[in-house]
Amino acid sequence: MAILHKLVSWIKKPEKESIQVFVRHCHYSEISAHKERYRTYTKELCLANLLGTIDDPKIEITFLLDAFHVSETPHFIHEQKRFPVVEMQGGTETASFLWMLDYVASQKFSDQTIIYFLEDDYIHLPHWCKVLRESFTLPGVDYVTLYDHKDKYFLPEYQNLSAKIFHTNTCHWRTTPSTTNTYAMRYKTLIRDIEVHRNFSLNRSISDDHGKFLKLNEQGSVLISAIPGWATHAEPKYASPCTDWEQVLSDILKSHRRSR
Repeated sequence: MAILHKLVSWIKKPEKESIQVFVRHCHYSEISAHKERYRTYTKELCLANLLGTIDDPKIEITFLLDAFHVSETPHFIHEQKRFPVVEMQGGTETASFLWMLDYVASQKFSDQTIIYFLEDDYIHLPHWCKVLRESFTLPGVDYVTLYDHKDKYFLPEYQNLSAKIFHTNTCHWRTTPSTTNTYAMRYKTLIRDIEVHRNFSLNRSISDDHGKFLKLNEQGSVLISAIPGWATHAEPKYASPCTDWEQVLSDILKSHRRSR
């Protein structure tokens, strides 16, 4: 009976789907070089934060390095040996994004695999892996961002913005009209909508991520964001509210120094 009980328990617990994270890095980015940043911000700290907050054995990361702009020193991403680094020749944000789309589409993941596109200047809170996984238990959700855009709270065009509110075990979620090029979806959703993702990056130097998600919304797709955010773009003016992200970076820096 004990063996039968264990077998039934095993059958009732389906295996977690994998989360495949694709992080785009580059030697130089013209579109981000001018942005205001936190005092302690570096892309190296964002990487340390990402690696230090992965607590799910079913998460795999692939780092995609745009090596178009020549650098005298190797990119710091090569210092980590935990996950593979794939180099490409893009040269612009859109070129690297389109390359990533083709690369991911060619991998033939299972339909339920969670794909997380991530840019190299994001900060995450602990347990973001669990939170991201929870979001896909909500019915009718197509796209997810862990970033709670502060601009949705103060820009005039969002004064009358309405949203549906959901909750999972860990946090609340809201529908949102758009996000950046850091977002997650199931593999089947990416393949279904891949031409939309392509069209808003083709023949441009910077992807029109806002327009892309408005188009996806027109087609019936639902995008939700965590509230408060479990991640943020490292740009203080637009950072996810309710978290001291400067302190998060400072704590990473202290931990990084102690480990050396």
